[in-house]
Amino acid sequence: MSGKVMQVLLPDDLAEEIAASVERGEYPSESDAVIGAVEEWRASRFVEDYSVEELRRLVQEGADSGPGKFESSFEQIKAEAQKMM
Repeated sequence: MSGKVMQVLLPDDLAEEIAASVERGEYPSESDAVIGAVEEWRASRFVEDYSVEELRRLVQEGADSGPGKFESSFEQIKAEAQKMM
């Protein structure tokens, strides 16, 4: 992976939470945990840019596109989402 090295000073509680997430196996490294957090932050900012009308249009577009990749089991959807976290 290419990228830019950045030095960031985190408060102790955040640094401890990142280390704990690595210890629990949620992330392979502290760097990956920080990257995951920044990606979530970026995604949340992206979603906030949509109006309610635009979100409704996108939901309708998805519904109109036909069946998804899951049979209809909410449990399947939750399981797939957990894999992505």
